[in-house]
Amino acid sequence: MSAKPPWYRQARIQAISLFALGFLLYANTLGHDFALDDAIVITNNTVVQRGVAGWPALFTHDSFYGFFGEQERGALVAGGRYRPLTLAMFAVEQQLSSGPFLHHLLNVLWYAVLVVVVWGMLRELLRGHDLPWWVPLATAALFAAHPLHTEAVANIKGRDEIMALLGAVGATWSILWAQRRQVRWGGVAGAILLLLACLAKENAITFALVIPVALYVARGGGYGYVGPIWVAAGLYLMIRGSVLGWGLGEPALELMNNPFLREVNGQMVPLGFWERQPTVLYTLLLYLKLLFVPVGLVHDYYPAAITLKGWTNGLVLLSLVVHLGLLFYAALHLRARPKFVALGVLLYLITLSVVSNVGFPVGTFMSERFLFMPSLGAMLAVVCLLALRPKQGWVVVPVVVVFAGLTVSRNQVWRDNYTLFTEDVLRQPRSAKLLNAAAGAMLDRAQTMDLDGERAQYLIRTARTRLDSALAIHPRYGNAYLLRGNAALLLDEHAAAIADYERALQHGLSGETVNGNLAIALQRAARRVGEEENDLVRAKEYLLRADRLVPNQYETLRLLGITSGIGGDNRAALEYFRRALELQPDNEGAKQNYETALRLNQQLPPPSD
Repeated sequence: MSAKPPWYRQARIQAISLFALGFLLYANTLGHDFALDDAIVITNNTVVQRGVAGWPALFTHDSFYGFFGEQERGALVAGGRYRPLTLAMFAVEQQLSSGPFLHHLLNVLWYAVLVVVVWGMLRELLRGHDLPWWVPLATAALFAAHPLHTEAVANIKGRDEIMALLGAVGATWSILWAQRRQVRWGGVAGAILLLLACLAKENAITFALVIPVALYVARGGGYGYVGPIWVAAGLYLMIRGSVLGWGLGEPALELMNNPFLREVNGQMVPLGFWERQPTVLYTLLLYLKLLFVPVGLVHDYYPAAITLKGWTNGLVLLSLVVHLGLLFYAALHLRARPKFVALGVLLYLITLSVVSNVGFPVGTFMSERFLFMPSLGAMLAVVCLLALRPKQGWVVVPVVVVFAGLTVSRNQVWRDNYTLFTEDVLRQPRSAKLLNAAAGAMLDRAQTMDLDGERAQYLIRTARTRLDSALAIHPRYGNAYLLRGNAALLLDEHAAAIADYERALQHGLSGETVNGNLAIALQRAARRVGEEENDLVRAKEYLLRADRLVPNQYETLRLLGITSGIGGDNRAALEYFRRALELQPDNEGAKQNYETALRLNQQLPPPSD
């Protein structure tokens, strides 16, 4: 009769401990607000806001459809986005509760489940191999605590990362179990899980290659169980293609949607494949650094957080050597004793490949959330390397503790947009997008205060300085011109506001987005030149333009009536006051203005004494 293993080696204790670790690491996010891309997938997504009634549209359109309102605007980056599973989850959650708490709670719970499933899959993967018992536990714990995962868990939108990896790891576990037990239905179950993973996020399809490699390394065969996996991958591609089309589309020519652009004769053109690769290699080296030294984390790597690199750059050449070395090492050791180190390396490289910008631009230079799936391979490789000398396994414990502290600390930055943007811009002051986002958050915050107060004035002026920096990086940044116009308007600098709104229109923003603010700036400019400079001609020009931009706006018509009356054009004043009264028939001021104009036009008797 075999002795019962010590309590710390019992599967139930390990599973419960890992679940608790995953949950507690992110428990401090439960009171957080919506942030970052939550607007795209939840708060401003009209389809998700319908609840279950929106499901048909979620599964038949690009995932950005409910935010932009038209299919074409959904394909802002190569290939579009088709991730209906997590949006369907958000729709149900919104129907149950409109606030962020339920979403955050489920993110944390699903992440805790993922950590346990990772551990279970690794136990199955390593079954029968001469490795210390603690390898699956240590790998899962390192994965759970890694600070790079904060964006996937603390940000609600990151659910797509969690569910994609959960389905992919579950599929791997199912296939390994089915092969060992010779149970055919296990392969079908794995295929269903992989299909669901792909419906959460496209990069899960890389496990169609990872799983047979895992079978080769762990079992030396059993590929008959992989067939359903490939069928699932093919089915997903067919569904995706039928919804979004089969091509990647033309490269985006807006720098904030495609950083691999250069200016030629005043026009932006995409970099060629070989022109893009030095910068890609540089970012791959940064990824390795973040895996082992996850400090200074930020959510944004848009231009010019990273500058374009050339083939003569030393770090580019170092990255090329390192990554070729990793590939060579993995190929050489797939059947040797450190074969699970090799498997971890391949899992890392394969899952990173589709978000690396190597094949096609993914919309940004890099992103820490792109390491969520590859980090599992990296942690497996590191722990299995330590396991070659079992006495070194204790190193994992202090690393998990340090990682856990960094994770809990980083979570606080994700409290809301204002905190996230204003904190991260200090770490990443060369990103035009982050400078723009931080400025927008500061302007929003200022408008909740007394605009004449010292704090509000500081926020507005700091926001404008950051927008100046954003436009120095990206002079064609339409949204930055819009926000800088807003800052000028809040500072009563009307001419500057009008100029920036006009530039926003010149650089791609629609009249629907800009014209309302531009009309307000024109109204205020008209009042200033009329009241302070007595220039009624310019005042009326401003107001007539405002009326053309946004017809039938009460304040514009009221000011046109006053300007016309003061200028002696009583008939025009009467017409403008009449239109204003039609818009607000219960407005006493509008009634008085109209009656006065009628008298001036001798259409009403003077008031009796």
